[in-house]
Amino acid sequence: MRVTLTSLLLALVCLLGAGPAQAIEKIQPDAKAVTLITAFLKALQTPDEAARVKAVLPLLHKSMKTDDGQDLPGTVKRYSFKKASDNVKFYKVPAQIFEVHKGRTVTVGFKATAETGRTDKYFVQKNDGVAGRPAPLHVFFPADGGAPTLINIGSL
Repeated sequence: MRVTLTSLLLALVCLLGAGPAQAIEKIQPDAKAVTLITAFLKALQTPDEAARVKAVLPLLHKSMKTDDGQDLPGTVKRYSFKKASDNVKFYKVPAQIFEVHKGRTVTVGFKATAETGRTDKYFVQKNDGVAGRPAPLHVFFPADGGAPTLINIGSL
């Protein structure tokens, strides 16, 4: 009985202490972001890996690059970049956006790469006949009005 009462009280505290769930605000795609995503998908189709890295670097946020900005860190290259490169064949090029979830203002990066802006999730449509949900790519819009860049590419 004591365990049941304790469990009930704990559940009640969790339910009452939890704030309201934030609703996802769906917005229209920004043309610059769609162009960015299409360029990224096309760059990922480059057969040579070194040329592919060079092609995607201008499209990525500076926090996803090495300190000199000339390459991808090993962890990015081995995981999210590899996954995106392997899976680009499943997505429509030019990019077709299924939906966009508006993000909130955040600071991304650290020290020299830190930058404030908004990160939206752009869900990229798969090719016809390919199973699964559209994949989110995170597009970062700098608060200073600069060009958007990709901040998270590992979901393709």
